[in-house]
Amino acid sequence: MKQLEILKQNDKESVGAEAGEYLNRLLLENIKRPVLLMLSGGSALNMLEFVGQTSLGEKLTVSMLDERFSQDPAINNFHQMQKHDFYNIALESDVSFFGTIPRAEDTMQTMAQRWEKNLRNWKTENPDGLIVATLGLGTDGHMAGIFPEADEQKFNELYNSNSWIIAHNVGEKNQYPDRVTATLTFLKLVDVAYAYVCGAEKKPAFEKLIKKQGKVHELPALAWYDIKKVTVFTDLVIT
Repeated sequence: MKQLEILKQNDKESVGAEAGEYLNRLLLENIKRPVLLMLSGGSALNMLEFVGQTSLGEKLTVSMLDERFSQDPAINNFHQMQKHDFYNIALESDVSFFGTIPRAEDTMQTMAQRWEKNLRNWKTENPDGLIVATLGLGTDGHMAGIFPEADEQKFNELYNSNSWIIAHNVGEKNQYPDRVTATLTFLKLVDVAYAYVCGAEKKPAFEKLIKKQGKVHELPALAWYDIKKVTVFTDLVIT
């Protein structure tokens, strides 16, 4: 396993700013190249506040990395992303979006199939395009909609299949159980990822991640080590 690059700041505002500046610089440097930006929901969206209009253009496509299957604007991740200035600036800059707000007639499965088709078409049309992801870490070690599972075989059948996007209900593992998420299979295609990890409640899971303790089915964030390049922005100190 390779090492993760870890950059520490003293507070979450500074963490968000540094992560956002890195993302902004990467998009600016690749403004003329097809880029697919896959966003995690929750606190990881904070870094979007630091992405400027000069870094956005018609060769950029934006989607979510994980979605809560709900049309409720207070729950759905794409709805949450739309609340940031980034969204309106991106629209003005002719950025494309693979939306993940469920349609009225959608089931989780039909939404997953449409989303996967969009991603596969993008990859076919842009074989040399850059795939970028933002990541977050749950207190239980989950990332995106990939949750711990005691049964390793069941975990692999679900998250390590040939599918890039899957739909499933995680039960009592999360307050938003209906999830449509990118899989570990898709994450291995990611070229660059920026992870936002803040808050004392994240420290136990983060410490296990940094010390590479356990297996991926027990701590899904360990899959970050399989991504080509990951930079973690945090306010946590691990000794």
